[in-house]
Amino acid sequence: MTVRVYDELPQAVRLHSAQRAWLGLLAFPILTYQTNPRLYRAVLDNRGHLTRWAARVGYRLTTSVGVVRLHRDPAGPELTAAPVMVEPPSRRELVLRIVLAAACEEITGTTTVQYLSDAVRAASVNPACKIKPYNPHPDKEEGRRRARAERQTFLKAVDHLVDCGVLIRRTSDDGLLRQWEDEGQGIGGGFEVNSDALLQFIDPHTVHRVFTVEGQDLEEVRTATRRQRMLRHLLEDTALLYGDLHPDDADYARAQRSSLAAAAAEMSGGTVEVRAEGLLLRLPQDCPAGMVLAFPGSKRSAWFALNILDGVLTAGPSPDGAGRITVTSEVIDQVTAEVRIRCAEALTEDLRGGTGSLRTAVEPILQALGVVRISANKGWTVLPTAARFRNPRLSYQPALPTDELLPDPADSPATPPPTTRETDTP
Repeated sequence: MTVRVYDELPQAVRLHSAQRAWLGLLAFPILTYQTNPRLYRAVLDNRGHLTRWAARVGYRLTTSVGVVRLHRDPAGPELTAAPVMVEPPSRRELVLRIVLAAACEEITGTTTVQYLSDAVRAASVNPACKIKPYNPHPDKEEGRRRARAERQTFLKAVDHLVDCGVLIRRTSDDGLLRQWEDEGQGIGGGFEVNSDALLQFIDPHTVHRVFTVEGQDLEEVRTATRRQRMLRHLLEDTALLYGDLHPDDADYARAQRSSLAAAAAEMSGGTVEVRAEGLLLRLPQDCPAGMVLAFPGSKRSAWFALNILDGVLTAGPSPDGAGRITVTSEVIDQVTAEVRIRCAEALTEDLRGGTGSLRTAVEPILQALGVVRISANKGWTVLPTAARFRNPRLSYQPALPTDELLPDPADSPATPPPTTRETDTP
């Protein structure tokens, strides 16, 4: 049997492989051979394409022994960087991540959760460390409850470093972790520090770039980074809306829309729709799961969010010149109440607390989806991207026992029909 090496593959196949690797890097910007061997291999195979594409958008691709890192250096007067996470970590978890990474610098070889916890505690009480001291083992009963929450947050920080390949798990017994989390006793599990991944975890150069804009000519910086920032918006957010841009940037994006669309399509393998409000990138079907939100999914709150969004689009005023619709908080409450009454039998237990509870449940979903922005007076600015979800029609089974949808009736003919969604594409 003859094995074809990568360089002998057709150009179209190699480009497709590079596109999948590029999207994978955007979803997982730091990876090791242990955490994702397939993507790691794909990045090495396509290093030439990826290095060129990274430079095109102002990012840096670095590789070391078993580690790949895509550094998203900030650019422009607004310091455009990576998009906001759908579920960002709490401030306390973020602090513990940073202190834990610093503690790992002093460790070589294997270690344990308890040792890492002791190292973070010692660092947090140092007068030079201006953070709230980390204390996972207090004495009083009330303190014990707080300490368990502290240990839970610490383990989330540990999990993040495991996902990034900085910590490599060496024990498979989850009981050790649960015992340490619940009682604060035992070693909590064994780990090994990957020094190469730790070196790429936080890059001082990226941090330095945040402070270099001050003192420079902002218009000169804006002009020099204009194309990079436009491509970042299109690739990372999948939507480049003219109304969100500086007037000079918006004029550039309109004039160069064909060139921007071609570049984004080349890097992602998707298709770009050119619209009056901006550019919209449709990612390919086989893109990494981390690039696309599973919406509406199987949760009732997502389906209610879809119907409330449609009601707000109908009840709100006409779009402005940028395609945005500004809706007051009173109108949103009225629409939410109407949807709640109309679909009362579909409400789950956690959504039955009134109009305010339902609105509180759906707003984060629409924000994460990138179709709604909430102002200080609790009004909504509905973005042009919301048009993709207009005119949904919802059917539901009142007797559903859980918040999950039932299987497809094609698989189980005797099962009542599940909740379904139909939308009109704009």
